[in-house]
Formats: sequence, C-alpha cells, structure tokens
Amino acid sequence: MPSLPASTRPLVWTLALLSTVSYGALYYAQPLLAVATEHALGWSRVQTGLAFTLALLVTAFLAPAVGRALDARGGRTLLTGGAFLGALALLTLALTSSYPLFITGWLLAGVAMSLTFYEAVFTVLGQQVQGAARTRATLTITLIAGLASTIFVPLTTALLEGGGLRVAFVSLAALLLGVGALTWRVLPPRARKERDVQVVPFTPDSPFVRLTLAFTLARVVTVGVGLQLAPLLLAAGYRPALAATLTGLLGLAALPGRVVFVPLLARVGALPLTVVLLAQLGLASLLLLFTHWPLLVGLGIVAFGLASGALTLARVEVLLRHSGAAVFGAANGWMARPVNLAQAWTPLGVGLLFTWTGRYAPALLLLAALGLFSAWTLRTLARQSSVGVSADV
Repeated sequence: MPSLPASTRPLVWTLALLSTVSYGALYYAQPLLAVATEHALGWSRVQTGLAFTLALLVTAFLAPAVGRALDARGGRTLLTGGAFLGALALLTLALTSSYPLFITGWLLAGVAMSLTFYEAVFTVLGQQVQGAARTRATLTITLIAGLASTIFVPLTTALLEGGGLRVAFVSLAALLLGVGALTWRVLPPRARKERDVQVVPFTPDSPFVRLTLAFTLARVVTVGVGLQLAPLLLAAGYRPALAATLTGLLGLAALPGRVVFVPLLARVGALPLTVVLLAQLGLASLLLLFTHWPLLVGLGIVAFGLASGALTLARVEVLLRHSGAAVFGAANGWMARPVNLAQAWTPLGVGLLFTWTGRYAPALLLLAALGLFSAWTLRTLARQSSVGVSADV
C-alpha cells in the first residue's frame, strides 16, 4: 500500500471505506439480493433487473448536478447524506412487498450511488489533497474499494443464508449508516479555504468532449467483455471451474494494474499512458477470440484486467489536468453522464447482438474496434497543439 502523509490518512481511509461499503452494498450485492427477492416475492428477473437499471440511469442523469454541488459546497453533507440515503433505500427494500415501492427503493439507491461512488469521492479528494499525494490517495482508495466484490459477495451470501432477505437488507443498511456517521465526523465541513473562491462555470470544450467519448467507449468495452467472458468460455468448452477462475482473474488483474499506473504516470504522462491503456483494451479483446488457445485467452484476460484497472486512475489524472480541481466535480459529473449511461445500456446491447447472431465473436470484434477507436481519439488529441491538452497531461 502506498505511503500517505499523516495529515491525509483519516480522510483517505474514510473515503476508501465509504466507497467500499457503498459499492458493496448497493452494487455488488444486487445480483444476490435480486435472486433472493425473486424467490421471496415471486417476481421475475425482468422486474428486478429493470429496477436496478433504473437506479443506474438515475446516477447518470444526476451526475452533472451532483458534481456542481460538490464543487460549490464540499463533500461532508453530500457524501454523508448519500450513505444515509443508501441505508434508507435498503430499509425500504427490506420492508416492501409492493413492486412500485420496490422501484422507489432502487431509485433512492441510484441517488445514493451518485453521492458515494468514485465520481463523488474523487471530487472531494481533489478538493483536499493535491499533487503526488492525491495520486497516492486515489490509488489507495481504488485498491481498497476494488475489494468490494470480494468482501460483499460472500458477506451478502452469508447474511441471506443466515437470516434471510430482510436481515440481509437491514444489515447492509446498518453498514451504510455506520460509514455515513464516520464520513460526517472525519470530512471537513467544506473544501479548503483556497478552494472557496468564485470560479468560472464549467463549459465542456472540444478536447473535453473527445476525452468523454474515449472514456465512454472504454466503459462499453469493459462492461461488455466482463458480461460475456464467462459465457464465452463455457460455450467454447471450458470446464465451469476453469471458466470461473479465468473470469475472476479479470478482476484480480485490475489491482496490479492500478499499482503499476503510478510509477508509469511519472515517466510517461497521463494522456500518452491512457492512449496505451485504451489500445490495450482493444487488443486484449481480440485475444479473447482465440478460445482454442488457452494461453492466448489467459494473456488477453490479464492484459485486459491490467488496463481496465489502470483506467480508473487515468480518468482522474487526465480530467484533473484538463479541467483543474476547482471545477473537477462539474467536469467529472458531465463526463459521468454518458459513461454511466453506457454502463446501463451495454448489457442490453451485447445481449441483443448475441441474440441476432448466435455467437460471441461479433460482439468481441465490435468491442475491440471501440477500444482501438477510443485510443485513436485520444492519440489525435495529443497530436494537436491547440486543443488545450498537452502530451504531458
């Protein structure tokens, strides 16, 4: 774990804990909670899936407003409120047998996600920590929050098996209440004094639109490959245990990808390094087509995981250098809307493509092309001298 200045450790560890619990309780626990809800209430996968999709759409549409609010007010009230709202959402889900109220609970959860996930957390971090310390802090948060699925999938399973659906919802809500109280205690009331100045409202320029396009396409690629990897391997004849292991390796490789990103950032620069990572996503997607060559598939999985993990940090670094910390929340929120919309609709898109073709290869070829196109988009941006983003970004 990278060393942090002593003065920033309480803040960084609190934000890391908030991210971990929020992602775990509101995102990674959802598939397990959905299945249990279907069994308990007799609802279909379409009903539970629609509710979660609506929650993700809420995060996308609220992102710009949340970013502007964080820039103006700091994060103490908003992040704490997000954690408490997440707890209220889970308690609502625990007490309902009505589908409209179930939808309402997930809509509340969507608002909570927009206030506690990476976009909000990184905005607050940028207000409080600068320079190399911020990069180390961002790495620390992503390394810890990257374990959210590892922690909360077995935890949610144990809660469901030990106490049932209602106990699981209430227990996860209690965790969010606890981390919300800690957030209120540790975070300062507002951003630092030097940030409390009038700033020019954020207006996306042409380079920023290109950055947004590149990271949106990258999210389509990462979600699309993540959804199809296990079914692809099973369809190719891989044993279920091996397919599960290789799929798990995709997420595991993201952690060293984030660690390696920091020293490479100092040597290469954020924008050139991001170009390489996006190209790596596309090329790694192509390797997954060679299912008869397990070694190539394994290499593709590791390369893809390394790149996707590092891109979490790359987005923060590129965006901060382009827009600055004073309007980072607004810029990040503006970018988050299409990125999160892509995340919400990609499952439907790749599912339809598989339905039409009956094969995984067309979707993988399309995803590979999108990854390479996103790299080309940023490469042409880096070559232009008048775009406002230099190759040192």
